[in-house]
Amino acid sequence: MIIFIDMTNSTMNNKKSSSLSFTRRRQLDENFRRINRQCEQKVICQKHLPSTSALTDSSVQQHQKELAEIDMINCVRQCISYSCYRQIYEKDPLERGEIDVRANHFKTCWTKQQKI
Repeated sequence: MIIFIDMTNSTMNNKKSSSLSFTRRRQLDENFRRINRQCEQKVICQKHLPSTSALTDSSVQQHQKELAEIDMINCVRQCISYSCYRQIYEKDPLERGEIDVRANHFKTCWTKQQKI
């Protein structure tokens, strides 16, 4: 006895659900970028932008610029999601010269908040 099982429907449903998740992921990425830009434009974070008054940077000016960039990133992260910032960065904030390897964890935290 041979039994044939029609898998066409289940395969199509899987493709449809994966395309929906792709669409949802794309929406979340676009929302994250939009919120990131909005936070960068807020006055509270704008104050951290390094001044561009001098064309040549001394080592002190370069150091101040790097610190301002870090402060700006921290400010934007807090603006996007204070609870995710606290969870990921508060106990160990970004430091000068540090590569932000926690950015993906932050975005994942934010994404989970959007699903609630």
